[in-house]
Amino acid sequence: MSDALEVLGDRYSLPVLRELLYGFHRFSDLARLTGAPRTLLTGRLRRLEEAGVIVRRQYSERPVRHEYHLTEAGADLIPVILTLKEWGERHTGHAEPKAVFRHTCGAVLHPVTTCGECHEEIRPGGFEVAGGTHPPVMRG
Repeated sequence: MSDALEVLGDRYSLPVLRELLYGFHRFSDLARLTGAPRTLLTGRLRRLEEAGVIVRRQYSERPVRHEYHLTEAGADLIPVILTLKEWGERHTGHAEPKAVFRHTCGAVLHPVTTCGECHEEIRPGGFEVAGGTHPPVMRG
């Protein structure tokens, strides 16, 4: 988890990814929608690009302009972004407008972490942690 936070754990990386997910790809839109100072945003975009989370594509030659898109690694963060969005709406009490994500079938998306084998939802007490820097076996 610390490796992921090294890439995503600053103030603007997740908001940038959120806006890319919402369909905003141009620097000016990302700056306006995230509130990030332009110089800081330039550095964050470069860092996300170096980490393989986003890719920069030129869309104009004169003047030279780029837009940003999620890579496959960035797309792997979609469930994380949706989960954080839903958690924030449920637990922070902030009344910001809620974007609704729908699957192509029309149903509203609600991210859920499930077991890859039995497909049951993962809840506290329903898993064990083994290996890594944790005690030999830790129950969730």
